[in-house]
Amino acid sequence: MRIAAHTKFGRALLLLASGWLAACAGLPATSRSGAVHDILITEDRVSPQDLVVHIGDEVRWVNRRVSPVWVYFFRDSLDEVSCVRGFSLFWGNEEEAVIKPGQSVSVCFAREDAISYTVQSEKTVMRGSTAGEGGSFKIPKGLHAAVIVEAPPARVPR
Repeated sequence: MRIAAHTKFGRALLLLASGWLAACAGLPATSRSGAVHDILITEDRVSPQDLVVHIGDEVRWVNRRVSPVWVYFFRDSLDEVSCVRGFSLFWGNEEEAVIKPGQSVSVCFAREDAISYTVQSEKTVMRGSTAGEGGSFKIPKGLHAAVIVEAPPARVPR
C-alpha cells in the first residue's frame, strides 16, 4: 500500500509536535533559582530592547498595549530552555506566543546564547500549500529585540 506524500508529512509533523509537547510537559512554568526580568511591550517600543540575563533567569514579556501582540523567536532545541509559560511551537522551528493586554508569557534560558525575537501586532500567517510546497508567509512588520544569556558570575568561596 502506498501512502500519499501529504499523509507522510502530516504524520511526521504530528509525531514531532507530540514529542515536543511531551518534552515541554516536564518544564516548570517559572524560574525556581534565577532572577525574573520583565520586557515591557508598549504601543511603539520594547523595553529594554536588548536584555542581558544569566542562565536560569526568567525572561517575562508583559503586554502594556491595548491590543494583543505576538512574540516570535527561533530556537534550535528544547535543551535551550529550563522553564516556559505561554509559548507554543510554530511550524516546527519557531516559538510563538500571543499576549493579551495586561498579560505575560515567559521563558528561562538554559545555556549561553543571543536570542533575537520579534514583537508583532498581527500573527504571522502561512498562505498556500500546508506541505511547504509553493506556500508563502505573510509576516507583519514588527519590533526587533534580543535576549543575551550569559553564564552566572563565578562565586567566590568565603
